[in-house]
Amino acid sequence: MQNWFDGIWAFVLTKPVLFVLAMGFIIAINSVALEVITYWLARIGGRTLVERFSRWLRVDMRHFERAEALFTRWGVNLVVFGRILPGVRTLVSVPAGMTRMNFGLFFGASFGGAYVWNTLLVAAGYLLGFKVTLFGLSIT
Repeated sequence: MQNWFDGIWAFVLTKPVLFVLAMGFIIAINSVALEVITYWLARIGGRTLVERFSRWLRVDMRHFERAEALFTRWGVNLVVFGRILPGVRTLVSVPAGMTRMNFGLFFGASFGGAYVWNTLLVAAGYLLGFKVTLFGLSIT
């Protein structure tokens, strides 16, 4: 089984397009994992829980209120494009959970935005010629 897995990675790592797509996918999964937890905390706990944690995280509630107003106006589009914008990226799951947005829609939009953004970042790094070593293989 291990040889099969090594063979797949060796194949992916020698094909630049597959490498970029695979790395974008892996990074997007990791990126969305915490957003899913935040979504469910905001959905279950509501505004009370968000206010309690905002003090602990040293985030002003005005930021959450602004994100909530933007979410009310833009909805799922804010989730997709919010994954690209610094600051909004970390807040977008809170109003989505508080407004009880459909989880499947939230996950799809969040993953889609994260996948596109992270794939573009990996592609830019690859095209700029950064040397990357992954599992003992050098990629340039």
